[in-house]
Amino acid sequence: INLQEPHGFNIGAAGMYPGITNNLHLHFTSETFIAPTGAYTLRWGVRGDEGELPLEAGDIAVMPTWLFRGFTAAGEQFGLLFAVLGGDDTGGIIWSPEVLKRARETGLWLNRENEVVDERVTGAPPSDEETLPLMPDAEIAALKRWSAVQMRARVIKKNALDYRAATLDTAAGFQWQIAPAVGNGLSQHRDHTAAVLEPQAFSIEWLRIEPGQGSAPFSVAEKMVVINLSPLLEVELNTGTDRVVCSLGFEDMISIPSHAMRSFRSPAGAVTSEAVMVLAGDHVKRPVFQPAVVAEARANDIT
Repeated sequence: INLQEPHGFNIGAAGMYPGITNNLHLHFTSETFIAPTGAYTLRWGVRGDEGELPLEAGDIAVMPTWLFRGFTAAGEQFGLLFAVLGGDDTGGIIWSPEVLKRARETGLWLNRENEVVDERVTGAPPSDEETLPLMPDAEIAALKRWSAVQMRARVIKKNALDYRAATLDTAAGFQWQIAPAVGNGLSQHRDHTAAVLEPQAFSIEWLRIEPGQGSAPFSVAEKMVVINLSPLLEVELNTGTDRVVCSLGFEDMISIPSHAMRSFRSPAGAVTSEAVMVLAGDHVKRPVFQPAVVAEARANDIT
């Protein structure tokens, strides 16, 4: 299922068997990788030789704009790597000239509409006027270089997450935790700071809920996508007679409309639920709880 509805960001996924490589490319908007399982080797630079870093299960890697990047599945089994890109229109993709040259040697070309032309089918390559030109050397030389130290600071390791009770409802007896990763998200904890704060057009946070616990219902003005990275997470939408419960399995996703009431729960007897929340925008998000929850928090001297 591919949701065409604008969210303020895009989410895709690359399914990769061991040894498979996603070739070097760059985007005009931000791109962040989320690795639920498996192991990957991330490399960057127009030839892929400016640096490389390993990505492990649970890692989040925030890629700079205008940087050629590619990755290889380095694990021993099939893996799924999620990618979040900023904006409703990401502007397309630019492939490394080396990638396009190797493709042309096999008879595959890109035209100016970014369509693949197979000369074995057409009988001849596209004309120079029809062929997508390579990125000029002068523009490549002007691209910023990133060191391994700089890139390592943009990889958020799962074992370094700062989980805290971070929303108003936790002062009213609800038990769930948030750990910021990228940008300004839902967390209302005064000591929370994301590892990467530069504008991406979205925020990313982890949530964690122990079995039998959960959040209070709340709404936010922004659209939210939740990617479940545990065996089971329950997402309840609406309240009262309109209540709907969605059970998410591992790597399942749900898109929640803006202003919709939602709550998260880890079923009793299950294992701890963990998921990633992606919300549109670089600003701080404002969860809105029901009046009874706010009153309970105030009674406990939390506002």
